[in-house]
Amino acid sequence: MDIHFISSLTPDDEDRLAPALLEALKPMLGLMPIAYTIRIRTASNTVYQHTRTELVDTLADETPSLDIELSS
Repeated sequence: MDIHFISSLTPDDEDRLAPALLEALKPMLGLMPIAYTIRIRTASNTVYQHTRTELVDTLADETPSLDIELSS
């Protein structure tokens, strides 16, 4: 999924808003069992980014195990 958000803010306002927007999105996406990258590039070409890659650990904790005994 690639989402673009175009604003009418000034470059200075975008630079002030971008870190707060990034911090607001992190807990919302943290509720989902997904790996993701949030990248915000402002009009002044400043990039704010956060990446979550620990998907394997999250899914391993939630995956049920099957206890099956095979008779020979």
